Amino acid sequence: MLNSKAYWITPDNEILDIGLGTHIDMVIKHPEFFGLIKEEITSIYQDYNELMGVEGKARYKIIMQLLAIGFIRIRLYPNKHWSISAQNWDSRTKKILSQWAEIAIEVKNAGQYMDTVISTQDQIIKGHTVKDLILNKHKSVMII
Repeated sequence: MLNSKAYWITPDNEILDIGLGTHIDMVIKHPEFFGLIKEEITSIYQDYNELMGVEGKARYKIIMQLLAIGFIRIRLYPNKHWSISAQNWDSRTKKILSQWAEIAIEVKNAGQYMDTVISTQDQIIKGHTVKDLILNKHKSVMII
């Protein structure tokens, strides 16, 4: 999705602002940074008979591989919520999202009261705002 704020968080907890671009475009342009090689990405897209960069099944597979090794994907859906994808809802994820939320409160048309939807390998967690993440206030988990 273009035209909305996006971030990658690395396994080393580096927060990368990718601006308004797509997550997969950053992976394609900088595969080594993500522990991939260009041929591997090309092969996955060919396996799904999709054009490179299309946001389809190949993209999904690549992002799932990255989440499995500790990357976190974040996208703002304006006037709705922040979409956060992570492997687990564990102490590391909670801590780094608290740090990321300090940045997110400054994003125009989002702010501290913007809802978050956190998707992990086995649950979807709703009921947190950006401010809740900053304060490390983790309400009871709502699993959908």
